[in-house]
Amino acid sequence: AYETMAPVMAVVNYIADNVGEVSRYIELYDARQDKFIDRHWILDLLNKPNDRFSRRKFFTAWAINKCLFGDAFVYAPIEAGKARQVREMYVIPSHKVNIKKDAPEAPMKAIAIQGASGSIDIKDKIFESFDYNLDDTSFFGTSKIAAAAVYLTVMDRAMNRQATTLKNGGVSNIITPAASSQIPALAAQVDDMDQKMNKSSNANKNIALKMPIDVHPIGDHPADLSILQSHQDALQVLCFVFKLPPDIFLGQAKYENAKEAKKTVYEQIAIPMANEFCEDFLNYLGLSNTYELKVNVDDIEVLKDKKSDVLDCMTKMHASLNELREANGFEKIDEAWADQPILPMGVQFGNEASFDISEL
Repeated sequence: AYETMAPVMAVVNYIADNVGEVSRYIELYDARQDKFIDRHWILDLLNKPNDRFSRRKFFTAWAINKCLFGDAFVYAPIEAGKARQVREMYVIPSHKVNIKKDAPEAPMKAIAIQGASGSIDIKDKIFESFDYNLDDTSFFGTSKIAAAAVYLTVMDRAMNRQATTLKNGGVSNIITPAASSQIPALAAQVDDMDQKMNKSSNANKNIALKMPIDVHPIGDHPADLSILQSHQDALQVLCFVFKLPPDIFLGQAKYENAKEAKKTVYEQIAIPMANEFCEDFLNYLGLSNTYELKVNVDDIEVLKDKKSDVLDCMTKMHASLNELREANGFEKIDEAWADQPILPMGVQFGNEASFDISEL
């Protein structure tokens, strides 16, 4: 479905691209020292997972597998020794993975990759990210695409049928002499039928034929063509299973709506998926109790509140002029009055009864 259906490719690639985008905001936090770390081999590995992939491309490839199959396998061999470092890691295409185990209820032992000889032990070499699978005998994840598979199959057949109609110049049926007729059609009758059916002056007219015929549908009638609607329906069901706003693909007239949609994508799926990889990676390394690897949402511009909303909130709380200037990136005014709250006319704080109105 990914390579043959445009809606599937569009949704999956959009999600994966956003996961790749937010991956650059991943930071490493040392729980023991209570601080963020700028230099560490884990960060070096994320920046250059291997000779071919950058950080963004690696996370994009990982996300494509995760979206399509519900799982993603990463080959990341841990070096022997106390340091237990990983020098390189690769995403293994999920559709090429065969899981090996001693018995149906036994834990995963190794995997075999289609097209490669032998197998690879799981321990200290491969880790998997997956969506929970109700089949307790399987170590594969549950694909969200599978939830929409039946619907998408129907859509695929409909779109192929419609494409056939277009390729044939709008011809949706072929008429031939009836094969079941006991009396074979004469050559003159066939020629007469051909002339009547193909004569331009007979278009949209009812024509009486002197022989039985068979009608072979090869596509939808031109009046019933709705490829755009078919794609929209497919997009909507995919957006539903992935928790995406359909308006992202169906058009946005306003920039603010597009920005809000981007914010939703980041918060609902891109950041959680990137954090899932980080959690699984640290767990695989055995460093979950020592470090925390996750996306720093404070650095993502689209997630920040709009300045107009911030200023409106600060104005309502009677912030000082210096506080307003600081929120806008301006230098403070070195005057005492600039640090006083800004109160509009008719507003005061404190005990009103303590004031003597005669003194005002």
